[in-house]
Amino acid sequence: MNDRSDAPKDKGNGKPEGREPAFSVVDRRSSSGDAAAADASPRLPSFVEELKARAEEAERRAREISAAYRRIDEERDAFRERLSRDLDRRLEIARADLLRKILDVLDDLDRAIAAARAATDPAPLLAGVTLIRDRLFQVLASEGVQAVDTAGRRFDPAVAEAIATEETQDPGRDGLVLEESSGGYTLGGTLLRPARVRVARFHPPEQS
Repeated sequence: MNDRSDAPKDKGNGKPEGREPAFSVVDRRSSSGDAAAADASPRLPSFVEELKARAEEAERRAREISAAYRRIDEERDAFRERLSRDLDRRLEIARADLLRKILDVLDDLDRAIAAARAATDPAPLLAGVTLIRDRLFQVLASEGVQAVDTAGRRFDPAVAEAIATEETQDPGRDGLVLEESSGGYTLGGTLLRPARVRVARFHPPEQS
């Protein structure tokens, strides 16, 4: 008779032979995982500090930009003041040069008047005054002044002023400048003074 049996044999230690010892698994990751997750999440104080730092940086840059604009405005104003002073100085120099030239002509007129008082012949006086007039015109021409030529031309209201008219029965003479009572002058294309002239106006003959 065979004494082998399918039942596990007892080896004397109270545990059946051929069975694995029973064990249990305890998950201890829950508490440590929660702590790690808590450490990984952003803390509110750090976020507030970051916003504060950004705000301070933006404020600092705004102050720098504002200061830069103020410096630009100050430099621009200073440049305008220097330019204005330089322009005024140049105008003063140019005005003084022109007045010195005119004073020289005034001296010539004074000498002509003194000579006329002792002269008996008016011819030399006329010649002297004519020379002074020519010299004065040369002074003005050196500054860019030019005379407006209107005599014998069509009346142009842009450069002349009609102070009198004279009737004519010739239609071809209508609007012609007959005489200048005072000349007109321009400076660099700008009209300094219009010429004062007498102008012909066509008047047809009356029918009999």
